[in-house]
Amino acid sequence: ILSTKNPAVQLTPDLCSRVTLVNFTITPDSLERQSLSNVVQAMKPELEKQRESLLKIQSEQNVKLRELEDQMLSKISACEGSILDDDRVVDGMEVLMKEGAQVEAQIAKSNEVMEQVDQAVGKFQPFATVCRNIFVLLEALRDLSFLYEFPAKLFTSILEFVLNKHSGTESSGDDEGTASLKDDLFREVSARVGRGLQEDDKKVFSILLARLKKGKISLDGVKESADIVSLITETFGAHYPWEGRALNDLATVAEVDIGPTVPLLLCSAPGHDVSGRVEAMARELKKGLSAVAMGSSEGFATADSLLAVASKRGDWVMLKNVHLCIEWLRENLVKKLQSLGRTTHKDFRIFITSEINPRLPTALLRLSDVIVAEAPTGLKPAIVRFFSSISKDRFQSPVRNRLYLLLAWLHAVIQERLRFIPEGWTEKYEFTEADATHALDVIDSLMEGSGRDQQDPEKLPWDAIRSTLQKGVFGGRITAPVDQEVLDGFVAALFTPRSFDLEFKLVDAPDGPALPDNTTREASLEWIDNLPEYSPPTWIGLDANAEEERDKKVVESVVEKVALLQEKCDSDSSE
Repeated sequence: ILSTKNPAVQLTPDLCSRVTLVNFTITPDSLERQSLSNVVQAMKPELEKQRESLLKIQSEQNVKLRELEDQMLSKISACEGSILDDDRVVDGMEVLMKEGAQVEAQIAKSNEVMEQVDQAVGKFQPFATVCRNIFVLLEALRDLSFLYEFPAKLFTSILEFVLNKHSGTESSGDDEGTASLKDDLFREVSARVGRGLQEDDKKVFSILLARLKKGKISLDGVKESADIVSLITETFGAHYPWEGRALNDLATVAEVDIGPTVPLLLCSAPGHDVSGRVEAMARELKKGLSAVAMGSSEGFATADSLLAVASKRGDWVMLKNVHLCIEWLRENLVKKLQSLGRTTHKDFRIFITSEINPRLPTALLRLSDVIVAEAPTGLKPAIVRFFSSISKDRFQSPVRNRLYLLLAWLHAVIQERLRFIPEGWTEKYEFTEADATHALDVIDSLMEGSGRDQQDPEKLPWDAIRSTLQKGVFGGRITAPVDQEVLDGFVAALFTPRSFDLEFKLVDAPDGPALPDNTTREASLEWIDNLPEYSPPTWIGLDANAEEERDKKVVESVVEKVALLQEKCDSDSSE
């Protein structure tokens, strides 16, 4: 006997031909019936109690009828000779027939009452159908990314939260009475599921939800991302949380949305560390948070110990960078999470940080509440992330400080051009924050080993710095010659003695920013803070209309994904 808790497991045709498959996963039909029962229980508890009582009575009556039929057959089979010659058999048959007639009358009467109850319950059927369709959509999201694992347990918890909010309120079950219930369900589904989606897929999910609520919504006239957002807000309202309740509402997520047995998995792009947000929240809420960096045997032992103690005391635990220990996740952590139950302290919370990695166990994704934390786009956020990661001890020399600013700008440009593939780079190179950190070490090493006057810009080891950045640190990830030429041009334009001139322009454009005269850490941070939030494509060496072209590709991708999932949802709903 082979078993798996992964409903998305892919079995080969050869294996399927050799075994008998038994599927115990929740189906859309069963979830629809369960949702109907839950909503009736919450909104009309007396009706649900009556329905359950009638079902019990009907079951007992059917059992009694079968017993009478069995007794009748037993008497007939035990009779020797003619049945009419045996008075005991005839008398017994008459008694059984009378009892049977009474039971049948009771069944008919209970059926009439059940029809009336079903008619009242049926008023909530449209809401249950919406629940089914949302569940089918959540299952279909798996086709977009390995990250999108939304089990029935998640939807059930969302439905329970919404019903608890409405329990005790008067509802007739008609369209007007359930409208508020549907609105809250859509809102809560978007808030909890949206945070686990990547940026473009949030639009896809929201459009499909809008179709479930409003009916057919055409994307034929959509030309910009703003048009898609307008369709979403027109359907749900201006303050609809279609982007998800995520890092900006981390306290609510930790204390309300998840429980002691559901970890919060924060997946981010390489180099974008969100553990600081968790630590800041814990300090604000005055919660005891123990963090451990994973990836070593010492980390495994520490994590096991922390989880065992914290689950009993009600403390918080954060496991950092778990993408470095995939096997430990699969063999240890998943089993520990599955063992958590009613004995776990109600205040216990687990936070897990990881880079987006396709090797993350599906079981972990299904057990967790996921937040996809994408790094903010634009030059300014990239420079802020990098500069804030530099230790204060490094800002000792004005010359080096200026080189650090040049490096921060270069790294931001390299990262920002990844958004414009294939115009920015011909392919999606894996540039990370670690590259920029390595470049810092390279600059420090070359400056210390040059033996030259580090206060004279003309005597700095420019050739060595340029060569190392072009061929080693950043160039080592580039494979296309045309991309190498672009990188060489950026490095050559920035790392030059002219960069120490007053009002040195980082970009050859009229609106391009110039480096500050004072490059202390405080002055540099102030200069970064004054950079505009939006940086035009010309600042990273692209055409002015590059943003428009990129937006068109985003819209095309969203429309294509919507069509793909709509087809899948329609086929699943019709089964």
